[in-house]
Amino acid sequence: MNLRHLPAAFALLGATAAHAADGTYADLTSFLAAAGGTSFESFESLPGRSRSLAPISTALLTVSTTSAPIGVQTGADTPDPGYGSHAVDGNHYVSVYLPNVPQGSIRINFAAPTTAFGLYLTDIGETTGQIVLSSNVGAFSGGISVEADSRPDGNTRFLAFTQSQAFTQVTLTVTGVDEAYGLDKVYVSAVPEPASAALFGLGLVGLWTAGRRRR
Repeated sequence: MNLRHLPAAFALLGATAAHAADGTYADLTSFLAAAGGTSFESFESLPGRSRSLAPISTALLTVSTTSAPIGVQTGADTPDPGYGSHAVDGNHYVSVYLPNVPQGSIRINFAAPTTAFGLYLTDIGETTGQIVLSSNVGAFSGGISVEADSRPDGNTRFLAFTQSQAFTQVTLTVTGVDEAYGLDKVYVSAVPEPASAALFGLGLVGLWTAGRRRR
């Protein structure tokens, strides 16, 4: 390694590498192969909460809404009726429901920039409509639209995309009327452990200092 380049390398610590190609995926295996390392949130650490307009926050992401109420379910009908939605990992998941009208949009903001996004949607597509995913910047900022009709009660659907340009927010829009649904196991690019990043940084600084002393 050229020691003269170590300060620049150190400055890049914590930055998200924008290496994934632009692509969309409907199955987890293909998505993981394209995305590389990932982290996911399945909401298991959160207590149950009835649906409201208040945001839902974890260390990895925040889910917010201005129209369809969102809540944290700890079971199929706890604390609110789930209407067929369910968890795909553990028992907890985010429930979304606005009666008798289109569900509108919710936003998922990430704690760190990501080049990969995926999630499971449950009990969605029983009414005619569209599912639209859009990033706040990059190739899919204009939206990815998927038909959401003719699905059986309690179905599970995986949707995902990767982008060469990192993004910090995804908007999920569901146009189906009276379409109660759940979302769970949200994937993003892997975030380095703080301890690992710190050790790597100290190692780089040590090598740079040693190189300067030799010169």
